[in-house]
Amino acid sequence: MTISEQVDARCAWIADQVSALGKKGALVQLSGGIDSSVVVHLCARALGPENVTALYLPDAASTGEETRGFVDAAVASAGVRLVERPIGAAIEASQPISEITEIIRKYAPEYDPETDAYAVNAVPSLAKRLGTLVYRISIGPRHGEPTKTLSTSVDDLRAVIAYQNRKQRTRMTFAYAEAEKDNLAVVGASNGDELDTGFVVKYGDDAADVCAIGDLSKPQVYAFAEELGVPAEIIARPPTTDTYALKQTQETYYYALPADVLRRLALAADAQGMDALDVSPFLADAPGWSESALRQVATGLLATLRYQRTRSLRPCHEDETGLTGR
Repeated sequence: MTISEQVDARCAWIADQVSALGKKGALVQLSGGIDSSVVVHLCARALGPENVTALYLPDAASTGEETRGFVDAAVASAGVRLVERPIGAAIEASQPISEITEIIRKYAPEYDPETDAYAVNAVPSLAKRLGTLVYRISIGPRHGEPTKTLSTSVDDLRAVIAYQNRKQRTRMTFAYAEAEKDNLAVVGASNGDELDTGFVVKYGDDAADVCAIGDLSKPQVYAFAEELGVPAEIIARPPTTDTYALKQTQETYYYALPADVLRRLALAADAQGMDALDVSPFLADAPGWSESALRQVATGLLATLRYQRTRSLRPCHEDETGLTGR
């Protein structure tokens, strides 16, 4: 199919799914990034812009004229209604940011949350050597480039990541409250690269009634953006997690390997299992990586996917051997 035909088929599919759910329209969390902008344009074309709500959820880290400008451009282009609900107070109520500042100051006493910011980034050089996706906390001026990388304990790093995951889950709480009020389906903006590699927060950005682009690679998302007429400034914007007040792209956050290689490796491991997995075909696209390191990454990806896909395990029946789960 041509890209135009693919977009038309996708819009028809979205309309069918929303109708089957008994909803009158769609709600899309809009960050001003390429993924959510494509989704809001797809929904506007599929359902009519009058039946689509774009939800903007700023907080202390993401608030800024630049981000709001991208949001406004997407809304104007798609012709949909915009609702803004600040979530900073909700995040702070669930856990004070002062607790995270205290962790960072253990390793950087000069850190000042009024002028500085932090982010969690992948470290490709360590990942290649250790054979696992390695992360470090970076700090620097608010909305600026990282200037220092901190080597923290595993427990402290995990605590910082868990705090940040609160944001994704808070966003989804607000999204469902807004959607249910107006009988709308929550249409998610996670793409196939993210979902197939576990680059989502469980019960956060992976939670939606419809995953409109959940099978598309990032290059395919850009092709859809061009066809849908997403504003040029959004298409040109580097992809970001919209999570931290420090400048960060998705590549520095998660992709120690190229995104397409990581996704193909995850799909192969998922389909074949680790015992049968042959990682040698991936070596040409992963310079500097050894077979053993790639196998370690695949093992980690499978563990992440298993966790992401598990939903509320419950016993389904009891037999002579005991309870079995569904």
